[in-house]
Amino acid sequence: MIGKVVGGVIGSRIAEGAGKSGLLGGAAGMVVSRFVRKSPVGALMVGGAWVGHKLYKRNQERKFEAAAKAARPVKPADPATPPPGSGKT
Repeated sequence: MIGKVVGGVIGSRIAEGAGKSGLLGGAAGMVVSRFVRKSPVGALMVGGAWVGHKLYKRNQERKFEAAAKAARPVKPADPATPPPGSGKT
């Protein structure tokens, strides 16, 4: 039963990422489901890949947030003064 749930979740994620109806996702879900059911090593590999992906995404989000906090706000230009180098004084 857990294999079917895992296969369904993975299949829906692949179909969602591809932006198409679920043929590719369904096939991938079936393959992963069978791989997980037949092999405990396969279950560890799939679970480890999932955990690794989650940790990678969390790390990317933290880096993005840190960069956003460190960025200086852009000061808007004064419309009354011409840009430098335009030749107008």
